[in-house]
Amino acid sequence: METFGRWVASPWRRSVLAAVAGALPMLAFPAPSLWWFAYVALVPWILLVRSAPTGKRAAYDGWFGGLGFMLAVHHWLLPDLHVFIFVLAALLGLL
Repeated sequence: METFGRWVASPWRRSVLAAVAGALPMLAFPAPSLWWFAYVALVPWILLVRSAPTGKRAAYDGWFGGLGFMLAVHHWLLPDLHVFIFVLAALLGLL
C-alpha cells in the first residue's frame, strides 16, 4: 500500500490537492454557513505548503491553493464569464 507521503510526491497530485485545500475556506462563507470551519479550513493547505521539498514547489502549492480559493469563492461569476473565470482565477492567484 502506498503511503500518503509518496502519493503527494507527484507534482500533479500535489497541485490538485493544493487547489482542493485552497477551496476549503469557501465553506465558511455565508451560503454554506459553516462559520466554525473557518478555524480549521486553512490547516491542510498550510501543512501541504510546509511539507514541500523545495521553495519553488511551496510557491506552486501556494499558487494552486489561491487558484482553488478564487474558483470556489467566485463561482457566482461563472454564468457571465464562462471559460474566462479560469483566467481571472489564475491572474488573481498571482496576487
